[in-house]
Amino acid sequence: MGRYTNDLKTSTSVEQALADVEMYLTSEGFRQVQYKGAQVWKKGLGLMIGPQFIILEPKEGNIHLEAWIKFALLPGVYLGEMGVEGTLAMIPKKKLKKRVLAIEELVGKGGSPQPAP
Repeated sequence: MGRYTNDLKTSTSVEQALADVEMYLTSEGFRQVQYKGAQVWKKGLGLMIGPQFIILEPKEGNIHLEAWIKFALLPGVYLGEMGVEGTLAMIPKKKLKKRVLAIEELVGKGGSPQPAP
C-alpha cells in the first residue's frame, strides 16, 4: 500500500492552519528533516519500528497531507512505504492514523487536537 493522501480545506488561513499543525506535530515528537529532496515531518529512528512521516504542503488554498510509515524488513532495513490502513504493521499504523485524524480535525475545525496515546 502507498501513502495516505488528503487535501484538507482549512477553517482558518492556510498559514495559521500550518502553524497549528506544526505546533501539534512538535508536541507529538516529530521533527523536520529532508527526505528524498522534500521537507517532511518524521518521528522515530526506525530501529525497532518503521519511522512515521508526514508531509504538509499548501495547495490551491488548501493543505495537502501525506502520511506513511516505512516498512521494516529488519531493524533499520526498509523496503517501502505503507499508508495508515491494513493489518500489516497494525500498531504503528494505528498510532499514525490517530495523528492524521487529529491533523484533519485541527485543520478543518481549528483548535487543539488531543495528543495521540
